Amino acid sequence: MASSRGMRFLIAVVVLFGLVTGAAADPLRVGLHEDPPFALHEGDQWKGISVELLRAIATELGTTVEFHDLTPAQITTGPLPDVDIVTTLNVGQKMNARYELTHAFYSTGLAIVVPEPKKESVWSMIGRIFSREFVLILVGVLVLLTLVGLLMWWFEKRDVAPLPKERAMLSKALFWAFEPVIGYKASQHATRAGRILGTIWGVFGVVLVSGLTANLAAQLTTRRLATSVRGVEDLPRVRVAIVEHTTSGRFCDRRGIKRNEFPTLEAALVALEQGKVDAVLDDEINIKYVLRTGHEHLTLLPGTFFPHSGAFGLKPDSPLRHDFNAALLKVLTTDSWTALMASYLGKVD
Repeated sequence: MASSRGMRFLIAVVVLFGLVTGAAADPLRVGLHEDPPFALHEGDQWKGISVELLRAIATELGTTVEFHDLTPAQITTGPLPDVDIVTTLNVGQKMNARYELTHAFYSTGLAIVVPEPKKESVWSMIGRIFSREFVLILVGVLVLLTLVGLLMWWFEKRDVAPLPKERAMLSKALFWAFEPVIGYKASQHATRAGRILGTIWGVFGVVLVSGLTANLAAQLTTRRLATSVRGVEDLPRVRVAIVEHTTSGRFCDRRGIKRNEFPTLEAALVALEQGKVDAVLDDEINIKYVLRTGHEHLTLLPGTFFPHSGAFGLKPDSPLRHDFNAALLKVLTTDSWTALMASYLGKVD
C-alpha cells in the first residue's frame, strides 16, 4: 500500500515537472509589424532593435521567440491579438489600459523633416540683394548725403568770429568726447554749426552703416537658408505628413494640426520629396535611422518635442511580467545593448 502511494506520488512529481519544464520551453509569441528601426522584415526573417532585444531577453529566460506578423490596427485597436508580447508601444494612457506595459527601453521625442534648401545661383542672390526695397534705401541715402554735404558747405562758407578762450576750450572738449566713438574729427570745421552737424551726421552714419551691414548679412545667410518650416510653430500652416497609429497623430490632435497619414515613414518621406507635403512629423529615433539609409535631399530640423518612451506590451495580468522585466533590465545594462543601438542609429548619446 505504502509502495503504491509512493509510486503515485513519484508519477505526479514527474508529470508536474514535465508540465513546468514544457511550459518554460514554449517560445514567446511576439506580435509585430514593420517599424524601422525596431522591427524590419527581410525575406522570412525579422531584425531590428526590438527584435534583437527580445531575442536577448528570451535567452535570459531560457526560451526562444516566435514572431507573428500583425497590422498596426490589430495591435492598437480591436480584440487583443493572440500573442504573449507586442512590440513596440509608446508608453501612454491608452496603451497602458490595453496592455500590461513593461519597463521602457528607449526614450525619444518628435522631430520634423523638411526638404533640404536648394542652392541659390549667383545671379539669383544678386537679384535678391538688390531688391526694390534695398535700391530705394540706397537712393535715399545718396540723396541724404548730398543734402547734408550742401548744408555743411553753406555753414562753412561764412566768416566766423573767434570765440572767447574759455568757451572755445569747452566746445573743443565736448566735440573731442564724440570723436573716438564715431571716428569723426569735428575740429576740422571752422564754424560751430559745422561741427554740430558733422558730429550728428557721424553718429547717424554709425547707425546707418550698422543697419545696412546687418540687412546685407541677413540677405546672404538667414534668408538664403530658410525653409517654409523652421519649427513646430509653423506646422499648423503647412501640409504635414505623419505615420498612422503613432504618437504624431496624438500630438496633431492636441494642437489641432491637419495632417496626411501614411502607412510607413518611408512613404511619408517619398511624398515629401515629391512636394506633396511640406514636412514629415515622426519620432526622432525613427527618422535618424531612415535618413542614414537614404533621402539625402531631406534634412532633420534640430531639437525634439513631445517626449515619450517605448516599451513592450504583455497581456493584462500576464505571469511573464516580473521575470520579463528583470531580464529586460539586465540586458539594458550590457555593452551589447549599447552596441546594438549604435549599429542602427550611429553614435548614441
